[in-house]
Amino acid sequence: MTDTAAGTTAGTTRGRSGSRRRVMAMTRRNILVQARNPGHWFLLLVLPVVDGLLFGSIGVAFGEGEAPVRLLMTGVMLFHLIWQVTLAGSLGLLEEVWSRNLMNLIATPLSEREFLGALGVVGLLRTVVSVSVIALIGAGFYAVSPDSAGWALVPGAAILLVFGWAITLFVIGLTLQYGDSAEVFSWGTLVLLMPLSGVFYPVESLPAVLQPIAEAIPLTRVFEAVQQGLTTGEVAWGELALAAVGTAVTLVAAIWFVDRQLRRFRRLGWVTRFT
Repeated sequence: MTDTAAGTTAGTTRGRSGSRRRVMAMTRRNILVQARNPGHWFLLLVLPVVDGLLFGSIGVAFGEGEAPVRLLMTGVMLFHLIWQVTLAGSLGLLEEVWSRNLMNLIATPLSEREFLGALGVVGLLRTVVSVSVIALIGAGFYAVSPDSAGWALVPGAAILLVFGWAITLFVIGLTLQYGDSAEVFSWGTLVLLMPLSGVFYPVESLPAVLQPIAEAIPLTRVFEAVQQGLTTGEVAWGELALAAVGTAVTLVAAIWFVDRQLRRFRRLGWVTRFT
């Protein structure tokens, strides 16, 4: 190997190592910021407990047998799985906006990809904690096993995480343009999709005019597959395949959107809105 080639290889290795350190440093920073904010603890622990008790008790009160409780508890668990990922990403950027720290990050070697990578790691950690809390509520108070839907949960959860990350990118793109006034999208985007995606009921229960919209949302296919798994124990591979294709399209659109917003951020001087 020539000296030039050796130097290039060493530089690449150092670059990758430095990138990993920056990602881990931003991950640690986000965890410390959120750990010191009581609002994040409320979203991470208190709200999952409230949702678990609320929907579990509704299933007991108005359902017959164990099926309604399993459906509601599994639905709220999956909803928090995707919601926590979205919250971690969108609120991670907003924390930098609120603390007027965005300019400091821009002045560092940290790249946009590394910053997003750190938010993704934090989102996964939040998801594990939140979903575990709901699973404990379901198992401890309502005798609902977290894996009631069977193997459909594995690909279903993976699709939901990717879809949640796509929504995160859309929200980050809007935050770059509108600043902290885009906070409402962090809370409201998935709440808007929740009633349309049939998380707790079949799509046929929706008003007829909304059913075509619901069918076009990838989340709907995932929840239909999970509901079939709860009922029959079988994996609805067709529904999951449609959900995967729709999620891939959504992710590509989200990547294009956030890349476009970043280029406009630099070209139009949007950074002045964050100083």
